[in-house]
Amino acid sequence: MACLVAHGYAGTTMQCVQREAGVSRGALVHHFPSMDDLLVGAIHHVARRQLDELRDALAAPASHGDLRATTRVLQSFMSGSLFLAGLELWMAARTSTSLRRVLAPHERALGHEIRAALADATTTRDYRLSDDDLDELLIVLRGLAVTSVLRTNSTVARHLLERWVTRLTGTPSDHGL
Repeated sequence: MACLVAHGYAGTTMQCVQREAGVSRGALVHHFPSMDDLLVGAIHHVARRQLDELRDALAAPASHGDLRATTRVLQSFMSGSLFLAGLELWMAARTSTSLRRVLAPHERALGHEIRAALADATTTRDYRLSDDDLDELLIVLRGLAVTSVLRTNSTVARHLLERWVTRLTGTPSDHGL
């Protein structure tokens, strides 16, 4: 993960990973026959841990059923260097058939689990996030993560997400996201 975050997909080599992990090339290749298997395995190991943390945060009484709180939790999950490393693999999969073949099933499974966690967290007696609303939120959060690389004003993201929640719930917040 450190190599992928620091050097991107194109700059991450088996030698870099070998050095960072402190293992022999033979041990590395034994567990991960290709660079694609290695990178997808690493990103999904981290994603699984983060998914458990996401579920815990969404189940907390302070955020359960509160769309603003859920959006804040999800934004923190879908930002930062580890999330950007995952997006790095998505972009590389655009032109790498072998990476796309390894990455796609893992991403689909992870996506289903995230959707299930969010569906539970955003369902209340008065409100349920629709599939279209959830798609829109995930797309917006991915876009915010990508553009965060060049954006210097963090209030843009908060303002955009607050507008999205207000549009869905019909209730503006005094404090925003």
